[in-house]
Amino acid sequence: MNPVLVDVMRGDFLESQHAGAVYVVDDNGSELLSIGDVDALLFPRSAIKIMQALPLVESGGAAKLALDNKQLALTCSSHGGEAAHTATAAAILQAAGLSQADLECGAHMPSHQMSEYQLVRDQQSPCALHNNCSGKHAGMLAFAMHQGFSTKGYIDIEHPVQLAVADVISDLTEFDIRHAPCALDGCSVPTWAAPLKSWAQAFAKISRGKGLGATRRESLQQMQQAVMAEPYYVAGTNRYCTNAMAKLSTPIFIKTGAEGVFCASLPEQGIGITLKCADGSSRGSEIMLSATLKKLGLLNDSDQDVLDQMLNITLKNCNNFEVAHLKPARFWGF
Repeated sequence: MNPVLVDVMRGDFLESQHAGAVYVVDDNGSELLSIGDVDALLFPRSAIKIMQALPLVESGGAAKLALDNKQLALTCSSHGGEAAHTATAAAILQAAGLSQADLECGAHMPSHQMSEYQLVRDQQSPCALHNNCSGKHAGMLAFAMHQGFSTKGYIDIEHPVQLAVADVISDLTEFDIRHAPCALDGCSVPTWAAPLKSWAQAFAKISRGKGLGATRRESLQQMQQAVMAEPYYVAGTNRYCTNAMAKLSTPIFIKTGAEGVFCASLPEQGIGITLKCADGSSRGSEIMLSATLKKLGLLNDSDQDVLDQMLNITLKNCNNFEVAHLKPARFWGF
């Protein structure tokens, strides 16, 4: 049911293709774009970290800890484990009176290659701060401390932290996730499945806070402003989310999730976007989001050159020879 949206060309030969589903809606509920099976249940994975971080801001915990834009952005991030990322996660924990020992996300090598190499050169092992979700987990722990909850087991589905997250998700998606499929995300917190179009509708609400209470609206505005002000802390060096938000003059919040998911909001237009590359490929989902932005025609004129670069990705081999390129499929009409 999902059409081919991305072509992978090797020379003049069509080598591979990526299919997907896309839904775009505004905060009046008007459907702007619907491609593929948008009613299918979707695990959004890390694309909804802004929802998982929202209780910290709404509760007043972020204000009490005087978290700055970099720290707030990191609570919404899937960072590369670069030195600035790990230091910022550690600072959030320290402000809350905690340490990396309290993190329950597990440890892995930085996804940022040079940071991984540096650890090896220094003969150090990765710690939980290097986990791409350490910012989110630091925020959850800070929320637990602010509310007087136990910090132990904060990743468990029945812990008050995760119950608060579940309430946020149900409210924004208007989908009761208590009865939705639930599984573990890569960082061990619960991840719930809801229809793809419900996630887009949630991001339409996030865009301007229309229809939400004052505290929720103001909290989301604060978080979006932090993310757009400090996009490096959402992903990192040479990452799509960071590059797109940093280079585009049109205000936009973009967040990727594992297995080919993207969610985005355009606060000036009140628009929410969610998409899924069917085979879980991030290279496919990145082209799909770029093509969606072009199809909508909502970016500033000055952003067209940036968008064109995002739409055509060249693949190079170890000799730095150009060997293939990705581009939008004919489906898009451009």
